[in-house]
Amino acid sequence: MLINVYILSLMLGAVLLGASLFLNDKRGDADDQTRAHDDTTRPSQFGQLDGVAGGDFFVRTIRSRRFWTFFVSFFGMTGLVLDGLDVMGATASLVVAIAIGAVAGAGASAVVRIGSS
Repeated sequence: MLINVYILSLMLGAVLLGASLFLNDKRGDADDQTRAHDDTTRPSQFGQLDGVAGGDFFVRTIRSRRFWTFFVSFFGMTGLVLDGLDVMGATASLVVAIAIGAVAGAGASAVVRIGSS
């Protein structure tokens, strides 16, 4: 029953990833808009990564287009593989697909944020 959701999610994620790779010529993510108050000239504190430190990491990640693009892509791919090949049950596949999508989205958002700081 969820196979159609996974296929739609994978197709939507592929379109969004392709569009962001080939059509994006400027920075316009929520990550970049919330940086106006950050002082990028000061070095990061011990044990913190540049661009990831701070209490608003979760909010900035959830508001990021990059997070949702990778979440949708990896959610669809993981769910399609696990549920389509009957590796796990439908409920377990859904939970694992959501977790993998969230980790991939947050990871992609953090990597780009660290790289751009």
